[in-house]
Amino acid sequence: MKTFSLFLLGIICAGVLVYGNMYWQERTSVSSEEKSTVVTESASEEKVTDNEKDVDSLMGNWPEEAQATFKKTVATGNPYKLAIVGSLALGADENGWSEQVKTELTDTYRDTIEVKIFQYDTTSLTFVNGENVDEVLEYEPQLVLFEPFALNDNSNGVGGENNQESIQIFERKLKEQNEEAVLILQPTHPIAGATYYPMQIEELKEFAEENGIPYVDHWSAWPVDDEEALGELLVDSQEMPSEEGHAVWADYLVEYFINE
Repeated sequence: MKTFSLFLLGIICAGVLVYGNMYWQERTSVSSEEKSTVVTESASEEKVTDNEKDVDSLMGNWPEEAQATFKKTVATGNPYKLAIVGSLALGADENGWSEQVKTELTDTYRDTIEVKIFQYDTTSLTFVNGENVDEVLEYEPQLVLFEPFALNDNSNGVGGENNQESIQIFERKLKEQNEEAVLILQPTHPIAGATYYPMQIEELKEFAEENGIPYVDHWSAWPVDDEEALGELLVDSQEMPSEEGHAVWADYLVEYFINE
């Protein structure tokens, strides 16, 4: 009888030990899963925060209105629309600065941005009063980088005042379609040996400042005071940049739109 009691007690003790071990393993497993979930969620939240900080930093040079609209648009799951508009100096057909900037923007901001190039061989007056401006507006851009045909105007007898009036008309049409749309002005490339043209560009810069229009002064990256060096950055006719000139223009704009 005593032997049987000891045997029964042994079985009970063994059962308690097995059950206790199974219970402890289960609790340990659950605890690990919970910790893993917490760590994963924390890392995910940290990654999102870091990404937001990265974007804020990259967009540091953008107009504040454009930054705000960009974030609001991306939050809805839609891409932010940026249009590059101007003359043949954009070099869109020959991997010019506009194509290079487009590539850098889409590589950096990925699917949060959509970039389209609108290149026209025209003057500012013809652009703003014809079908070209309608084509741009049909795209519904939220940000427009505008080279307002300054060199074309200079070559075709369109004065600076007319150029500025065309800019105002374009901006008004842009705002009527979308009051949150932002216009950024930039000059056409510099040319060697010019007298009136640099004055016209200076007036364009002053016009932008007086009217609160963001102005990207890429001329500061060109050797404007060295005709020989400047000539090497332009094609023979000076109507557009050479391959090296496009690189100078593109590098300046990439640093503006991607503040690394």
